[in-house]
Amino acid sequence: MSKLNIAAETYARFLRWSYWLKDLLNGGRVYRQYADIRKTYLGSFAESEARREKALKKLLTHAVRSSGLYKGCDPDNLGDFPIANKKFLTENHNLNLVPEDVLPWQKAPYTIQRTSGSTGTPFAIPMDSRKRCRRVAELKFYGKLVGFNSHDKLMQLRIWSKYQNKRKTQQLRENIIAWNIADLSEKKLQDLYDSMARERCVAIRGYASTLDIFAKYVRDHHLPPLPFLKIAIAGSETLYEETRTLVEQYLGCDIISQYANEENGILAQQSVSGEEKDIFHLNTPSYYFEVLKMDSDEPAEPGELGRLVITDLYNYAFPMIRYENGNCGIMQKKKDGTPYLSRIYGRVMDLVYNTKDEPVSPMTLARILKNIDGIRQWQFVQKAKGNYLVRVIPEEASHAGISSAVISEIRNYFGEDAVVDIEYVKEIPVLKSGKRKSVICEK
Repeated sequence: MSKLNIAAETYARFLRWSYWLKDLLNGGRVYRQYADIRKTYLGSFAESEARREKALKKLLTHAVRSSGLYKGCDPDNLGDFPIANKKFLTENHNLNLVPEDVLPWQKAPYTIQRTSGSTGTPFAIPMDSRKRCRRVAELKFYGKLVGFNSHDKLMQLRIWSKYQNKRKTQQLRENIIAWNIADLSEKKLQDLYDSMARERCVAIRGYASTLDIFAKYVRDHHLPPLPFLKIAIAGSETLYEETRTLVEQYLGCDIISQYANEENGILAQQSVSGEEKDIFHLNTPSYYFEVLKMDSDEPAEPGELGRLVITDLYNYAFPMIRYENGNCGIMQKKKDGTPYLSRIYGRVMDLVYNTKDEPVSPMTLARILKNIDGIRQWQFVQKAKGNYLVRVIPEEASHAGISSAVISEIRNYFGEDAVVDIEYVKEIPVLKSGKRKSVICEK
């Protein structure tokens, strides 16, 4: 092992120990959540089920007592609680919000977690401090399950807009390289490869489509696999077998799909090897999962495609009970009764292109448009090369400032010569399937 490799591993180990020492001095808030997740996940099905049922009962009791949205519901019967989607929770935001002084562990204002709005509907969720610690613990535990220890060098691919940027000091402290994928040109892909090789990255995290584009670039340019890379974690989009093969062969590492969202956390993920590598192991220590029939709120049969409904067991600031996030899946059970998802069907998003005809991740739109005030819902359509249409449902009758802000942001990411038309509508067009696509390429 070279001196540079030893130095990289030593630095990661130092950051890891420093983090846990600081957490210990602060009362071990993250470690307590980590230990609970580990005990529940690794325990027998009977033990884990008992712990989960206890957590569910505590959450439902809290929601009935403290959230105006759920007053009158039966805390002993999950089915008595309404199905909640983004629209429902947004319209009832103030009614559902639990006052901070109700939670004994809350010593500061709630953290507001904003989603990327991949459906075209931006979403902001308050989270209490315990829930935030739980999310961090999930990242550490589920990363370790697939061979990624926290604070190992990570290349994180996403849209790093001015609203989500990590400061340089934060990147050093977390040992993360925050790489902006708004530009997926060949030059940027080469820069990405060179940076990963130079920095000896152990893991890469990003959208499945981005990893696919990167692996194809490495293949087409006959670049050697990255020697230090151990694991690629794909999220937000379906990981196709073609992409898995490309990454394993040309990046030289294992790849897993991680099912997560910003309003909750890590919901499920695959294994790196073995007979169960293609199934999604559920994060049952933190969430209660249901799969309901496509045309009713009755439970789907094992092996039947249905709507995923999630109850977050740890967000006491803003209870998310029976939350339907728009994804579909097939739930089955192992021999011991442990539930898992054999398939997850997310929303299909088209790849779009900038004015130079270079691919741009569809998540770019979600990242930048969610932060423009006054937008209730949006749809982005590429009509032709360099020609774009943004349909907007405004929150109020007044459109002041929206058009200029949208055009400015689109041109910033797609090219200053982009032709951008804004269309204010009352409803986003629905496809024959009944779904609304937030990103469409017609060119």
